[in-house]
Amino acid sequence: MRALVALLVVGSVAFALLVGRAEPTPDLSRGVDGVAAWLHDLTDECASVKRDDDFTDFAGPVRSKVYAPFIAEWGTCAKQPYERLGLLILRPGLEQAWRTALANGEVRGDPDLAFGDGFALTGSIGMEYLGLKRLECTPTACSLMEIKHH
Repeated sequence: MRALVALLVVGSVAFALLVGRAEPTPDLSRGVDGVAAWLHDLTDECASVKRDDDFTDFAGPVRSKVYAPFIAEWGTCAKQPYERLGLLILRPGLEQAWRTALANGEVRGDPDLAFGDGFALTGSIGMEYLGLKRLECTPTACSLMEIKHH
């Protein structure tokens, strides 16, 4: 299974409308720096990555409990309207962890990550223009679904 890269932010990410699907995809061999460079190429924001040690402080206790065991690397960059947009490199297993947390009543709904081919980010506006999908989960299965244009 390919490692998932996720961008996590508390709240929604407002993207400028992009024409067509975003190409090419991030250079995942560069980790969060590759994701930041890809986002910078698309939006002229997220020019540099800052690293931090306290993921729970950044993401909150619920997200941290589910996501943190699967984080291989993380950092933040500036992407308006947010001062800190989280960039995460995840190990395989997030889907199963979310399903388990859902079955145990620790979380409700779906992960707040919009996934691409080996990477993801959170938000609700503009994700379809980046070619990302959302992950819909039940306690027994998860499926990647197209994000509908609003």
